[in-house]
Amino acid sequence: MKAWLANLRISLALDSSQRPAAQEQRRQHDSAELRGFEQDMTALDRALKQTVPSPHAPPSLHGSIMRTVRTAERPAAESRRELVFLRWLPWSVAAVLVVMAVWYVARGPERLPARDAQSLAVATSAFEMGGQVARAVPTAVVSPLADELEKVNRDLNSTAQFLLASLP
Repeated sequence: MKAWLANLRISLALDSSQRPAAQEQRRQHDSAELRGFEQDMTALDRALKQTVPSPHAPPSLHGSIMRTVRTAERPAAESRRELVFLRWLPWSVAAVLVVMAVWYVARGPERLPARDAQSLAVATSAFEMGGQVARAVPTAVVSPLADELEKVNRDLNSTAQFLLASLP
């Protein structure tokens, strides 16, 4: 781990164009591996700094780039042709809405039948029957339970009389 950190420090010192600190130089001289790494990195750094890339581009580079750009534009133009129908989409939706509105207006709302006294009388009698049913249902539901409770009370009274009669 220490050797890795020492290698990192050497590399950073060469990147910043500085020599490693005197203390690190003393440590590096102690290790042959670190000295060899420093020499290799110094040689590599010099070689990279001495080789300067050519600033001139080949003359055919511009033409090849322009050909690539032109061929890249073609699929976009074809996709625009495919999406032409999307321009008609809002108009077709609007046309469908207009047709539906015309159909609704032509058909018109449904007319309610004329109100007469007989239909009101039928509705009134239905409400009255509902009230009568609401008054009659509780007694119809509770009466069997009331009868059963009365029978249980009679049985209890009979049992009490039997027990009192059998006592000495």
